[in-house]
Amino acid sequence: MSVLRFQIRQPNGQVDQLFIESERVLIGSGAHCEIRLPIDQSAVEHALVQVTPAGVYVQALSFQPPPTLNGVPITQGPLPPDGVLAVGQFQMTVAVAEGVQGGGGAVVKKKKAAASPLTFVALLMIGGAGYYFLNDVEPQDDTTPPTDAPELFAAPIVQCTQRGQEQALALAHERNSVADAKRERRPFHPQDGVNAVPLYELAAACYRVAGDNASATDTAGAAAMLRREMADDYRTHRVRLDHFLNTPDPEPPAPPLNLLAARREVHTLLEFTEGKQGEYVTWLQNLDRKLKLKLGRAPS
Repeated sequence: MSVLRFQIRQPNGQVDQLFIESERVLIGSGAHCEIRLPIDQSAVEHALVQVTPAGVYVQALSFQPPPTLNGVPITQGPLPPDGVLAVGQFQMTVAVAEGVQGGGGAVVKKKKAAASPLTFVALLMIGGAGYYFLNDVEPQDDTTPPTDAPELFAAPIVQCTQRGQEQALALAHERNSVADAKRERRPFHPQDGVNAVPLYELAAACYRVAGDNASATDTAGAAAMLRREMADDYRTHRVRLDHFLNTPDPEPPAPPLNLLAARREVHTLLEFTEGKQGEYVTWLQNLDRKLKLKLGRAPS
């Protein structure tokens, strides 16, 4: 098993070093990530660093904003030891460490069973962003969600950003095509369905400027329908999560089916709220950590 050495520079200039024994390291704000960043700096899963026979590679998982390598946005590619990978305002270098014995940084061993990487990710930062990491291993037993769940959508878009008919028509076609593709991916990634709504709305507004009223009506109808469907799905998953959290599992050796179902709902809701902030999103992230710890201790 390889050991990856991360040297991470925080926005305040503090530099931390962390060793992770793994072939695969997720960077993001999600509770399941090995390197966890604040939610105002990172998507739930922002980048993946992995060891391959050819060396260390990085893959971007989110582009809001895109990760950069030496200041240049990157989709995927090799990550040299002197390359600076940036996610938000956090900069890091990554290298395969040889002969690590624990000096100069925390050595993390990813275990196959009960241990959670989150118990040691707390070692990564103790400075300005340290509040965001674990102060103790087990969060308090609070399964009641906050009342301020974020809205999925802003007010409907009614203005086209182009005034000329030809430019408006071209933009309408482009946004409509992108929205169609995102709607197709919606069953696999709810955030694509959320993002498709304003794209349809903009396309409809631009069709009106271009004088294509039939397409404007059809596209506006698609936007309104998808807006309702996504909002209904969002509420449904919140209700399902509440149900699973409040339905106890039978005693071992029965499998913890409700805990497993609750964690699936948490992951789905984190996808719905990707890129959003607030008490509810933080609660979901902390709940995911808590459920992971509980499931890690459950008898197999």
